Amino acid sequence: MQSSSRLFPVSLMATELAGDLHEDVYQLNPGISTDPTLRIAVTRVTDPAWEGDRSPVVLLHAEFKNRRQWLTPQGEGFAGLLARFGFDVWLPEMRGHGLSPAHRDWALNHCSLLAEEDLPPVQRFVMEQSGKAPVWLGRGLGGRLLAHGLVHSRLMRRYTCGAVFIEPGNPSRHWTEDELTLLERWALPRRERVSGSQRDWGTEDEPARLLRDIYRQQRRYRRGKKHPVYDGLRTIRCPALVVSLGDEDDEVRNFSGQLGGQSRQTLLSHRYLNDRPGMSRDDLLPAVQNDIRAWLDEVRTRQQATPLPEAL
Repeated sequence: MQSSSRLFPVSLMATELAGDLHEDVYQLNPGISTDPTLRIAVTRVTDPAWEGDRSPVVLLHAEFKNRRQWLTPQGEGFAGLLARFGFDVWLPEMRGHGLSPAHRDWALNHCSLLAEEDLPPVQRFVMEQSGKAPVWLGRGLGGRLLAHGLVHSRLMRRYTCGAVFIEPGNPSRHWTEDELTLLERWALPRRERVSGSQRDWGTEDEPARLLRDIYRQQRRYRRGKKHPVYDGLRTIRCPALVVSLGDEDDEVRNFSGQLGGQSRQTLLSHRYLNDRPGMSRDDLLPAVQNDIRAWLDEVRTRQQATPLPEAL
């Protein structure tokens, strides 16, 4: 079944129920990649009981995850919460993750490809379907890709109403370095993929090249070279919220301080950890999600002031 998009070929793959929510799955073929087999799955989640206007928000999952990080088959999770509060929720899945099908050049994927080739078409499609500029939210690698897209894509920088970065990390160290042995890191150039399920990191695999690319950027940064994401944060001028989920409060403060916009806030997890000792990162997101939703509500009141271009 074909959708009514004027931008590029889009297929409506499924219309289902997630609990009491509507879940429409689209498959995008933007035609930007040199890989003709590439398709990107984007799931739209709405609450049919909501009678008012809906404002779009796009949630990017972390590494080794898929859309189920945000929404369970029963309609629970952060995406379900936002949909019930009247948001038009969009859940893209990274190449080869979840409902995004396997494609020919999956093993060659790296950060700049994912951010510069995939995110702008998702932005255009969401704006076309909703009629509004979206707010973006990314966690882990999703936050890094979001920052990369905002730094390097004029479309995203101009027509993003707000950005939320959860566990954005730092330019000199990625958490997987502490989990992989030295031998495993040395073997990355000879491997195609890194499994998330074998280490309880998540249900998805990541290309080994993706981690090699991240480590290479970190080595260059430690030697005084510019970082393609973190050294460009000052160009991100939309309202921003940076969230920590664990012990990276200093990283969050540093990341937020480098953003160029005047309207930026931080949400630090230490106050939740002090109240509830022993909480894991997965426990912390439900604890802070109402604060994130309240921030999104504030941004939603200003969305109407962002006119969309006639030609997307």
